[in-house]
Amino acid sequence: MPEKYYYDIQWPENDLYVTCYAHDLFNFRYHWHDSEYEIDIILKGKAEFCSGNEIYSLEENDVILINPGVFHASFSTEEDSKALVLRFSEKAFSSFLGKYERLNFLLKPSDQNTRDLRVYKMIRYYSALLLKTLASENRFSSLIERSSMEMLLSELCMSCDHTIFRFPEYNENNKAVIGQLLNYIDEHYAEKLSLDDISKYIRYNRTYVSTLFKNVMGTNFHNYLTKKRLSHALFELGATDKTITQIVMDCGFTDLKAFNKTFRDIFHYLPTEYRQRLNPNRIIRAYLHQIYVSPDEDPAVCRKLGEYLSL
Repeated sequence: MPEKYYYDIQWPENDLYVTCYAHDLFNFRYHWHDSEYEIDIILKGKAEFCSGNEIYSLEENDVILINPGVFHASFSTEEDSKALVLRFSEKAFSSFLGKYERLNFLLKPSDQNTRDLRVYKMIRYYSALLLKTLASENRFSSLIERSSMEMLLSELCMSCDHTIFRFPEYNENNKAVIGQLLNYIDEHYAEKLSLDDISKYIRYNRTYVSTLFKNVMGTNFHNYLTKKRLSHALFELGATDKTITQIVMDCGFTDLKAFNKTFRDIFHYLPTEYRQRLNPNRIIRAYLHQIYVSPDEDPAVCRKLGEYLSL
């Protein structure tokens, strides 16, 4: 059964898939979307966002856009912080690009000096319109949903600098093979796992698997495995009383020193410091779980959506 207040729409004929919701912000949930863009808008409070190897402090009305394939996470730094999230498939732009091309937007997260620029206002407007429409379910919903999404995509293309990233060519069979490998990594990330191990599992040459992984995923096997382990370690740091040494062993890191270095390189502080910053009342106790809030009933969300729509 779909989560209440979690909305998704599909236009398969255009390869466009959209997810939209408002949710409470808690501790870091480190993850990525291999073929989706994500827009996050702070509706209430303050939050720290990790995107790639950068950390941003965002406040009410700030906007961050995350390109596909970028590991990211949000962390509430103020009580009762909330955000609007909009995700959409990278194939939204496929008719304007080559088969193995992707748009990478260069839009920086907004801050106190930029959040009132037109591009951020329009992103907030169309995202709010989409969420309100999805929640209302009136007879014209499908028309408004499609038009607001198309206008948002147009705004991004016309107002944001971007580059075109080209993947090496691969076929659908290659993608299916990588899907099997990702499932295998999900099941065995906590074990001693090497490129040789996954090559033997899939019964392909090591060099071929290494190249295939990079071509399809846009990152190498070791980097993906490290970040998958880090995602689970972050959860353990917040949701359990395990020692950091125990978490290191349980999540597949070679030793504490390696874990500390990886953590600091990405989040800019040590795991012990992260634990000290956690608010016991703002911790999600289930891996990658979220708590969605009503666009029509939550006062803070209602107020912000109304504000964004009153351009």
